[in-house]
Amino acid sequence: MHIKPAARAHALALLACLAWGALTIWLLFLSAKSAVGVSEYSFRRLMGGPGYLLVEQLRGLSGEAREQRLQELQRRFQFPLTLVPRDSVELAPEAGVMLDNEHAVLGVSEEIAYYALDRNTLIQFGPMWGAAAMEDVLNLRIYWLTAAAAALPLPLLLLAAWHRRRKRAATLSALSSSLSQLARTPALILPTASAEWAPLLAALQQHAHHIAAMSERHKEVSQAVSHELRTPLARMRFALALLERGADDDTRRRLQERLLKDVVELESLVRASLAFARLADAPAALAREPVMLRSWLQEELDALELARQPAELVIDTTARELRGDRALLHLIVRNLLVNACTYGHGRLRLSVANHGSGHIVLHVDDDGPGVAREDRERIFEPFVRLMPHDADNTGHGLGLALAKRAAHWQQGDIQVTRSPLGGARFSLLLPLRLD
Repeated sequence: MHIKPAARAHALALLACLAWGALTIWLLFLSAKSAVGVSEYSFRRLMGGPGYLLVEQLRGLSGEAREQRLQELQRRFQFPLTLVPRDSVELAPEAGVMLDNEHAVLGVSEEIAYYALDRNTLIQFGPMWGAAAMEDVLNLRIYWLTAAAAALPLPLLLLAAWHRRRKRAATLSALSSSLSQLARTPALILPTASAEWAPLLAALQQHAHHIAAMSERHKEVSQAVSHELRTPLARMRFALALLERGADDDTRRRLQERLLKDVVELESLVRASLAFARLADAPAALAREPVMLRSWLQEELDALELARQPAELVIDTTARELRGDRALLHLIVRNLLVNACTYGHGRLRLSVANHGSGHIVLHVDDDGPGVAREDRERIFEPFVRLMPHDADNTGHGLGLALAKRAAHWQQGDIQVTRSPLGGARFSLLLPLRLD
């Protein structure tokens, strides 16, 4: 699943806010904890006085009297007081020397201290800080005021993110309701959205115009096909009517030949129309096979059966092959050659040359009447024939349209100019490698 850059940025911003809030709370916790902490040296000096006073109170007492007095003194302290045997406590070697010299020492836990009552008994202070000290800090109003001030941006950012998400959901809902109408009404004004939606809205609008243009082209092609079908169908209907009236054998034979010719023309029109419709969209699988230039072009010329029309092949390129869809390449060159044979007067030249880096250009030249400058774009439209009354022109005006569209899917282009032979020059620009 692909995540858009804007959504990824918002997610990262939200994650950063959460991390910032957690870090702020953690730093406040460390600050509060450090506020109640003291150094080991200060701690020993701090506990030296209470230890000395307790020893003075408990010295000379033993047994139950000592324990009773210790419980009475316990009420004056905010941390536990306990008498423990000296040999039951694990202390560092230097701790024994400090105890013998009437100094307090820290135990394994920094929350517990010891002071020597006598050579066999120690007074244990603590645990003394821990949760009790932190609770005192947490009860301070300044702590919570500081925490609230530090965490204030977090809910604001969350609120802004929620508002942005809600606005985006509303925009998506409006776009979804508009998309169903956009294909039918390309001029539909899309809902107003923020700048980040501008590329999407522009793409949708352009896509709608493309769909509308494609629909219009299909409509024009359908109308043109209908128009092309009327003439042979009318002739066939007329011929059938004459046959029903009982024409003589010679007339019947001519009518049957006319009917057969009209059927062939209809089949040709249907095949050409289907081929044009198939190329309306990109081919499902565009082949990228190697095609040897010289042998391929020679085969195309040989397939035309130009026994009565000389054809010249000129190879002026360092490239020996190109990679592309052989069927599309054959369709393009065949239609260009057939067009040159149809309108040329006797000479035809097929040449290929380098065109920049990674491209070649194929020129199909004839010595016919050529194409007027104002018709050089229109000639590639479907069902356009510049000389419809020419008796030799038996096509449907789809050959060049097919070649143009096939060249587009082959990542190439076709242009028409004036030929050095005096007629038309159709130039096919092709990449040597498809992207």
